[in-house]
Parts: sequence; structure tokens; C-alpha cells
Amino acid sequence: MLLKKKRLIMKNSRNKNNTSYKHERISSEVERIIGEVVSYEIQDKRVLGNATVTGIILSRDYSHCKVFVQIDVENKKEVLDGLKNASGFVRHVVAEQLDMRKTPEIAFIIDDSADRAKRIEQLLNEIK
Repeated sequence: MLLKKKRLIMKNSRNKNNTSYKHERISSEVERIIGEVVSYEIQDKRVLGNATVTGIILSRDYSHCKVFVQIDVENKKEVLDGLKNASGFVRHVVAEQLDMRKTPEIAFIIDDSADRAKRIEQLLNEIK
């Protein structure tokens, strides 16, 4: 009886975002691996040094992963195309480094939160 209660506690353990600790650990590991691959291993000249991974959203069943990237050049579409072309390679590296039943399909999305923050700051300065 005591064993069943302990198992239930472990099974239902959630953090403040209502995700399991296992999901959170795997998600942070996938983010670390993808960040290293995008920064150091992709040899595409469009991507090389122009993209930084800012975060990911990993689905609960680990089948899909949205990767948010900040792009440092004006031609963001071209860099995003380079990342989309390399998504198979990135997925392969994630599969090699993690022993998972499913390897997530990777979709790259431009993270424009820094640009929006800069624009809001400009608007606030204009009001003053």
C-alpha cells in the first residue's frame, strides 16, 4: 500500500508550469543540444554565426519541437531557409545524443521579442 502511494506521488509530480520534471529535463537537454548544433555545427553560410537559439517548446509526446531563434542580420528569411534546410541534420544529432523513443520534428521560428521590446522602449521614450 505504501509503495502505491509513493508511485502516485512520483507520477503526479509537477512543477509550477504544470509540466513534469522529466519533460522539463528532456526539454532543457534538447534545447542545449540544438543550441550547440546551430551555433557550431551547421556549416551553411546563411546560418553560420547569424542565428541564436532563444528557447524551445517541446510537445508532451516529444514528437514536435518549436525552436525559437534570434537572427542577427537583415535578411532573416534567408537565414530561416538555411535553418529549415538543416533541420534534418539537427534532428539526427538530437537522436544520436539522446536515447529517446521518438525524436522530435524540428520547426524553426523567428523570435522577434527583442525587436518588439526595443520598439516598446522607443514608444515609451517618445511619450516622455
